[in-house]
Amino acid sequence: MVGVSALNEFSGFVPVMARAAVSATAMKQVICREAGEAGAVEAGLPANLTEVDIIEFRKVSFRYPAKLDKWILHSFSFRAEKGQKVALVGESGCGKSTTIQLLERFYDPSAGEVLVNGTPLSRVPTKAWRKLVGYVGQEPVLFATSIMRNLKALDNSVSDEQAIQAAKVAQIYDTVMQLPEGMDTHVGPGGGLLSGGQRQRIAIARALAKNPQVLLLDEATSALDNESERMVQATLDSANATMGRNITTISVAHRLSTIKDSDTIYVLKDGYCCEQGNHEQLMAAKGQYHNMVKLQQASSEETKHQQEEQSDEDRSTEEDDENDKLVTIASFASSLGLEVQKTIYADGATEDAGGPAVFCRLLRLMGRYWWIWPVSVVIILAGAASMPLEAVLFNTAVVSLSEAALGDFEAMYEKLDTAVLGLSIVGLCSGIAVFAQSYLFAYKQESLCMILRKAAFARTVCMDMSFFDAPENQTGSILVSLQMHMNRVGQMLGMQLGNSAAALFTCVLSIGFSFFGCWELSLLLFGLMPLCGLLALTVAACAARTDPERMEAYGKAGKATSEAVTSIRTVKAMGAEEHIMEVIDESLNKLTELNTARSWRLGLSLGLNLALVQLIFLAGFSMSAVCIQNWGFDAGQVLMSLFCVVFGVKSITSIVQHIPDAASGRIAAMEVFRLVDQVSKIDATQPTGRIEDLGDGSIEFKEVRFRYPHRAEVRVLKNISFTIAKGQSVAFVGSSGSGKSTIIQLLQRFYDPQSGSIRIGGTELKELNVAWWRRQVGMVSQDPVLFDLSLEENVKYGYPEATAAELLEAAEAAHMDYVLSGAVKWSDRMGLRGEKLSGGQKQRCALARALIRKPEVLLLDEATSALDSVSEQVVQRAMQEARLGRTTITVAHRLSTIRTSDNIFVISNGRLVESGTYEELIDRDGNFAKLAAGSL
Repeated sequence: MVGVSALNEFSGFVPVMARAAVSATAMKQVICREAGEAGAVEAGLPANLTEVDIIEFRKVSFRYPAKLDKWILHSFSFRAEKGQKVALVGESGCGKSTTIQLLERFYDPSAGEVLVNGTPLSRVPTKAWRKLVGYVGQEPVLFATSIMRNLKALDNSVSDEQAIQAAKVAQIYDTVMQLPEGMDTHVGPGGGLLSGGQRQRIAIARALAKNPQVLLLDEATSALDNESERMVQATLDSANATMGRNITTISVAHRLSTIKDSDTIYVLKDGYCCEQGNHEQLMAAKGQYHNMVKLQQASSEETKHQQEEQSDEDRSTEEDDENDKLVTIASFASSLGLEVQKTIYADGATEDAGGPAVFCRLLRLMGRYWWIWPVSVVIILAGAASMPLEAVLFNTAVVSLSEAALGDFEAMYEKLDTAVLGLSIVGLCSGIAVFAQSYLFAYKQESLCMILRKAAFARTVCMDMSFFDAPENQTGSILVSLQMHMNRVGQMLGMQLGNSAAALFTCVLSIGFSFFGCWELSLLLFGLMPLCGLLALTVAACAARTDPERMEAYGKAGKATSEAVTSIRTVKAMGAEEHIMEVIDESLNKLTELNTARSWRLGLSLGLNLALVQLIFLAGFSMSAVCIQNWGFDAGQVLMSLFCVVFGVKSITSIVQHIPDAASGRIAAMEVFRLVDQVSKIDATQPTGRIEDLGDGSIEFKEVRFRYPHRAEVRVLKNISFTIAKGQSVAFVGSSGSGKSTIIQLLQRFYDPQSGSIRIGGTELKELNVAWWRRQVGMVSQDPVLFDLSLEENVKYGYPEATAAELLEAAEAAHMDYVLSGAVKWSDRMGLRGEKLSGGQKQRCALARALIRKPEVLLLDEATSALDSVSEQVVQRAMQEARLGRTTITVAHRLSTIRTSDNIFVISNGRLVESGTYEELIDRDGNFAKLAAGSL
């Protein structure tokens, strides 16, 4: 029984290699499973496909497996020959991005064929095909590693020279090399420490570093400012020369001027190809394409006029100060899971994070379940009493056999029957007690996990943005803590506590019962137990010693897994499946090595525990014989004491076996409390702060200086001052990384400036209640994030009390024609990050989500960058109407979208260099005029 119990505990550590192999295999299946297809990934290309000469769609129809009731493409055909530039244009949701996904072979067509050199793409080895294809998405995702590793797409076969050349081509190399760590600079999870334009340029360089034969561009320059876009677009247009080969380029674009030089342009509408030809042919046809171009030309007519007047002027602009957004991180802090020596409390005090303090705090958290404790004690005592009773009854049965020697079989049978009946009753009661004990402590275990998870998650979502900027608080690390650490803590106060308490009570009662027999023998055996127990505890404590490297390996594997699964399309497009698996395998192999090195301590602890039990057995039986033979003690009393001690010692060994788990549970509890006890500098859940009207509604920045907390060496805003009157529509323009989006984040109070003040209606923003203020603000970002909820729940997110009429009004204002027409239902789930909608559809959903709140202040950070020309015009008119009576602040690269703004602020290198209306700034012939000269 002891061996089985010990082996059960030991099994948590010995087969680490097997569990690591299972984890790696499961992860490999997730990463390598194709969306909508089955089968293994082949290795090489046939000889006739080493050069991509012709790509052809032949009457391709497609519908997503999760939405079989809706056709995305209808008998669509197109052809791209080697070195050609082919463009796909059309309204949002017409099937452009779906075409790109079919070319990447994320899916296979439902009907028709995709051919490469006349061979169906479904017969081409997937992995080898993707090595020939460079892909840049509308919302590029970077891996949480260095810039160099991102440029290589985690593929060490790409040389440093290739990566550097690609960075130069994408106009990002000079900026990166200004940083202290250069190409080794860490970009953060998802590339979140970079601006949208910087992420997109790195993504472009990553695609070019593969030296691809086919380049797929899905709005590849949508997040760039005008000057950067002009340079990068020129690079893409001359990719054949810069990369030294004929590259077939297939582009999806909303800014039609970026694809004017395409050899063939396909115009899609509702999944059909309604027009095709080059720019001149389509303009002459005066159809759908002609109307789209005219809409964009009308919106930028004045800008083009200024461009003609300044055609002989120098259009070069000052090099982007990318340091304002890029970050140099010398090293990671101790990642989530490492041992914490102090527990930080909300009032700023610290407490030694020893076992008693942690245990007492966990008990306080379980206060609402106080009634379980007395019931548990009664049940444990009932179960514990069964062991000495079994010893007494067992002794009765053994002693009864001596009656046979005297020939009194009747007495023997009577005593045996009594002992057997007693053992049966005790066994039944013991089984009931063990069942009740297991149920109660399992209930407490899960209840504690629930309390801790809710507390940790509630505190995590309330933290200010600087908390999430810290490398130790990346998503994967927090998820590891919420899952693995919570379980360990729950076990420590659940099943492990129940088993340990039962073993302790059993030992105490058994030894107590033993003194009713031969107390001399009981005293002798009891004297051996402290010595043996001390030795066992010492070895067990050595085995339970925490190893920070193990927790770091767990955290690294968790982060890599989370990153791979949430960015699976990027992983597949880059062909980075094997390289992601290498990262995960490395972490799991490291974990296996560390657990293997630890196994000798666990083996020693287990072996010593078993040996000590046998030692006490040996001593007990030896002394029993001496007591009976030499000292004349009664055999029945001696055996009763012996059996009670033996049964008690057998139970107490389980306490020693739980010590390693208890130690890991204590460390896990400290890590959980690290999350729970974090104090947010900006907490929207606190009732503190003023709730009042906005006074005159003005917004004032006065000498604001700001540095991001985890990149203190970079000054982002440098003495920024401006005033926005209530109801005004203002815009912030400037090159990527100049500080525009930082101003938006300060207005949302994601951060507080290091100096200067931000006033709302004359009141310091810090004095306002955070939650109340954020309800007054509607936000539409450049990369809108939707949740895996229904479309209705996404629009009403944060405002669940919205009525059906308000929902419909917001949808109409945001031009959500795809739901108004019934193409997408309100009840349809949007998938991870809203992947079931196109980029333009997601952005209109985000706009509706902002408008439904009827905010006093509307923040638009490139809110129309993903819209086609038709939708952009409609949404622009809707926003013109929506801004009446409210303050609207827009960040834009496409200057035609902010022509009607009451005031335009030009930001450069963290400073306000110009302000005025569109016409005033053009006449001033300064920074804005240069930006306008490069605008569409």
